[in-house]
Amino acid sequence: MHSSPGVYALLVGSGISVGSGVATGWDVIQALVRKMAAVATPGRALGSDFDVETWWNTTHPGIELGYDSVLEASTLTAAERRRVLEPFFLPTAEDLEAGRKVPAAAHQAIAQLVKRGTVRVVVTTNFDDLIEKALDEIGAPYQVIATPSAIEGSEALRHSACTVIKVHGDYSRIDVLNTADELAGYHQDLDGLLDQVFDEYGLLVCGWSADWDTALVDAIRRAPARRYPLYWATRGDLGGNANELIGQRRGMIVPITDADRFFTTLAERLGTLDRMANPPLTLDFAVGQLKRCLPDPVRRLDLRDLFDQEILRLRDILSERPLSPETNEVDWGRELDGLSAHVDIINHLLAHGIILDNTRDHDDLWIWVIEQLMRACPHLSGGRFGPDWQRMLHYPAWLALMTASFAAVYAKRDDLLIRLFREPTVHDFGTYDDNGEQEPEAPASKVLYDYQLFSETISENLYPETDAACQVRKHTKDRMRPIFLRIVGNPSSFDFLGLRSEYRIALIQASLGATTSIIPHHVTYHPVIEYTCHRFQFGIEGKWKMHEDFTATADQQRWVRGLDLDSDKEFETLRNQLRDEAHLQKWG
Repeated sequence: MHSSPGVYALLVGSGISVGSGVATGWDVIQALVRKMAAVATPGRALGSDFDVETWWNTTHPGIELGYDSVLEASTLTAAERRRVLEPFFLPTAEDLEAGRKVPAAAHQAIAQLVKRGTVRVVVTTNFDDLIEKALDEIGAPYQVIATPSAIEGSEALRHSACTVIKVHGDYSRIDVLNTADELAGYHQDLDGLLDQVFDEYGLLVCGWSADWDTALVDAIRRAPARRYPLYWATRGDLGGNANELIGQRRGMIVPITDADRFFTTLAERLGTLDRMANPPLTLDFAVGQLKRCLPDPVRRLDLRDLFDQEILRLRDILSERPLSPETNEVDWGRELDGLSAHVDIINHLLAHGIILDNTRDHDDLWIWVIEQLMRACPHLSGGRFGPDWQRMLHYPAWLALMTASFAAVYAKRDDLLIRLFREPTVHDFGTYDDNGEQEPEAPASKVLYDYQLFSETISENLYPETDAACQVRKHTKDRMRPIFLRIVGNPSSFDFLGLRSEYRIALIQASLGATTSIIPHHVTYHPVIEYTCHRFQFGIEGKWKMHEDFTATADQQRWVRGLDLDSDKEFETLRNQLRDEAHLQKWG
């Protein structure tokens, strides 16, 4: 499928919708039979011991209980049938809140297969609209053929980005095919279209039994050519029709656990092959792409894909990182240089993106990028690694957070800066709450806390001749300088951007509560104010220059809201505590 995009068509049935909470055929049968029984015995409530099969066999002896036989026995017209079936597929407000009757992982993965061009034809026996909704969610273009009359005006299969052929119709129409007679034969135009699909395309089948759909089985049987193979994904034994088709087309059975996992894994593996085949983006090309996508609302997905490609590449690299260092003495400078190189393009994209996003339309994207980088860190479970080796898997995410922070401060976006530290979350084994309990999800402000990543061992290894009071922030500035120096214009402007950024980040860290604690695993989030505490940053009267600069330039109300504080007074207390901390740490 990777080497021949667009060659394979999908044939999917109700099995792919199980994960979405859409009723199965048996669920619908039971509900309809209960309604029929209630109508047949008015005035009598059906008890909890009511048995669907017993009632059916008694009322309709000799007729096998099935989806088609129940609908035929109901004597409903096509329009009445639609009204009866609609509640099984149309989500209520409660369904939407609970995540039912919405695209499941299988539908979303199929949409990704369509978007990347792997699949261009989807044949489905389902008359729900979950595939279409999944395609809409990612902006993938498609056409739907749900009736024979729609075929004449449709775009040719080879020219359409994607064609969804609903052989049984759509639940919203009155001409859906349900009964045995209706399923025994299709309109000649639909038969002709299916003949083309099954002759010209390979076939991947999932979630379809082939037990009931006589006309569809016949269409596959008729296909004269065997240009491409057939693959049938199933989690159990197949019936007679399915085995016959596999034998006739020399197909292969693919054992699966469920449709969601199968299609998700398929999409992920194809993505891995893409990344192996495509050379990495060059920096200039990536930034150029960003500048073209950023102002264009139609290209929002292209912009996200630009980051996604690099994030997935980083995830592959981190997952293959050795569990243990090669030697007991780690050259942390060399190690961090390597990790930094893997996130260099992302950092430049973040810096330019945040600064150029004048309309502030993409804040959620920047936050998503930080979160995805945090989640790119695999959970290690073996090897001789120590905490330093393990924690540094978060180093690429920390670099990206610092880059985004400097860019937000430069763009005078304190609101975005606060969100960058508070909203990205990840389940992290090393983060605990104030009671010493492991947090289910921790924010970037804790997971990427500087002094938790940079132990004394690492800091001394990186800067053995630098005063310990400024080792971490020296490293921060060394990494940020190549990104921002060309943007801000000169070294002094960059240095001042570093001071402003350090002060604001320290405020966010101070809001976490830098309290001493005897609780096991408790981390005290002391504000990282290293460069701003140099003696040159204090005026003649002892006033802290960055404290005064913040008073003159920041929107205090924005900070009160962003940090979820109760009042201006509470924020002023926080700032004064930070100022007192700065006086204590004054050095140089």
